[in-house]
Amino acid sequence: MTKQYLTTVPNAASHFHKLRLVSRSCVAAFLFAAGASLASAESAGKHDFEFINLADSTQGFSNFEPFPAINDKSAVVFVATRSDTGQGVFRTRNGKVTAIASNLDGLDLFGNTPAINARGVVAFLSRTSSGSTAIFTDDGRSRKLIADSKINGLIGRVMRSPSINDSGTVAFSAVLSKDSRPAGANIFTGQGGELTTVLSSSGSDFVSFLNVAINDAGKIVFSGVRSDGSLGVFTARGAPKTIVDTNRHPEFIGFGDPVINNGGTIADVAILDNGVQIISGKAGAIIPRNDPSGPAFANAEHPSINNHGAVAFYAFPNFDPNEPTGIFLEVSGGNALIPVIRPGDALFGSTVSAVDLGRFALNDRFEAVFQYSLTDGRTGIAIAAFHGKKQDDDPKK
Repeated sequence: MTKQYLTTVPNAASHFHKLRLVSRSCVAAFLFAAGASLASAESAGKHDFEFINLADSTQGFSNFEPFPAINDKSAVVFVATRSDTGQGVFRTRNGKVTAIASNLDGLDLFGNTPAINARGVVAFLSRTSSGSTAIFTDDGRSRKLIADSKINGLIGRVMRSPSINDSGTVAFSAVLSKDSRPAGANIFTGQGGELTTVLSSSGSDFVSFLNVAINDAGKIVFSGVRSDGSLGVFTARGAPKTIVDTNRHPEFIGFGDPVINNGGTIADVAILDNGVQIISGKAGAIIPRNDPSGPAFANAEHPSINNHGAVAFYAFPNFDPNEPTGIFLEVSGGNALIPVIRPGDALFGSTVSAVDLGRFALNDRFEAVFQYSLTDGRTGIAIAAFHGKKQDDDPKK
């Protein structure tokens, strides 16, 4: 698995900055399970977390992907392999696991970042039996094709992960093939049927895009490279607006895949020369969500953000195991990080050896869904429910 960030690579011979892939090795293949009861919970001590085990490797699933997603009703979607279906997309809701799509449907190579909206509709990416790459939505009863690389003239290998809002609108970025006119990078939305082009590198100031996210109002956030070589995070619902870029913030050299809440506040990871900074905010009002004066995080996953403005993210070391690592939560609106779960912590009768958390992992109930691996060999997914003091609890705010 490769982690992708938009970063600058100086090159005097080129007018444009280029994309660099910042990689880390995946934790060894995770085993996954379904059918676990939500009754399995464990207290987390002074920070008032409750850990709820959703599925683990004692129950017949294997090879689950690292980025499960959650909605405000605590329904979770994940990608895994199950003995009776092969690889597939599965949804847990009220303790019940449903196979949304699998190899039995003629689909394979499912993307590792599915998404789920408040109604429980899942958006996912996979390869079809015809060899194309496609994005679908599925509510557990019927499936809808959103985009297909062959039908829509897209380059399948660079179709990016979908995001979905409560109306069922899916947003994603992709590159039109050389046979399409005009070719180039694009951001699309769709609900089935014809795609809508939100933004295109053809006729705009942009060269390329990473993953995008959409909120319930239809506003899209994306990170992109402009023709002058600058990089930034932008929103689009109509003309693009700059949230943060390397021209105004030269301390940043790149950005990850951003997310956006219903109030229009974005969150992302900004790349520094000596580490990363988690940021949130709107145009002209970027807030650091980890203390810039404290120990820098060497690297971090793309954060999640909820409609209260809380953020959660996974930080990991580059080489030194003593560097800060684990999942962190910030609920104050500032940079007072709360450690959620880290390697070495006790969990479910064993000790954590690794954790991970994706872009759509934090809901408005302050529940974060994450992947874990334990020293006794068990692996699985769980919810960390925060019951401590939040910004909204303060009567002065």
